[in-house]
Amino acid sequence: MSKLLPALLASLSVNMMAAAASDAADLYPWRNHAAPFEFLFGNDIDTHQQTRRMRDGSLYGFFYVRHTGVVTKDGQAVATHADCSAVTDCTVGWALAGKPTNAALLYEVMHDHPVFLVSRQDIPQPGGYTHFHWLGAAMPAQRATAAGYLLQLTAADSFCFIHHEAEMARSNKTCRENGGIGVTLGSDNATHLNIVTGAPPGM
Repeated sequence: MSKLLPALLASLSVNMMAAAASDAADLYPWRNHAAPFEFLFGNDIDTHQQTRRMRDGSLYGFFYVRHTGVVTKDGQAVATHADCSAVTDCTVGWALAGKPTNAALLYEVMHDHPVFLVSRQDIPQPGGYTHFHWLGAAMPAQRATAAGYLLQLTAADSFCFIHHEAEMARSNKTCRENGGIGVTLGSDNATHLNIVTGAPPGM
């Protein structure tokens, strides 16, 4: 089974490119971390991810969104993360793959992801591993090294992703004007990008 799952998910990622957006809900329903997708980071990301840790330490799984019902002026359905244990309409937004590594917190940004410093040599190749997420309940201290995973996201649907305050989105504005990022089927390096490989002295 451990060898079958990565192959299955790799095949799934390819098939998602050609899948209709309406099929996203069918990929893998939210089951509140039931086996085999029972890996937990131990913090808020667990409210909208279901992944499995493989024997080599890597992760495979799914990242979920909830559609708000708003469609932007440029025809994109607005979606955001939600606590999928508290609602009934979460769907798969992305398939994800993760590789274990360490990173140091540089700074936090209001309404955006905290920015982490990673070694360029630790970024897996090939791929699009652009998001670091730490393990444990507490946010790492600034400049402190934390264990976690670099995540690669493959969009399973097309939508306008708004990470915070998605309920403020308006249908008379484009996705961009609403502060969103247009997501299309395939590799996504924009919505959750939060790593850099260098920082100014003293930061």
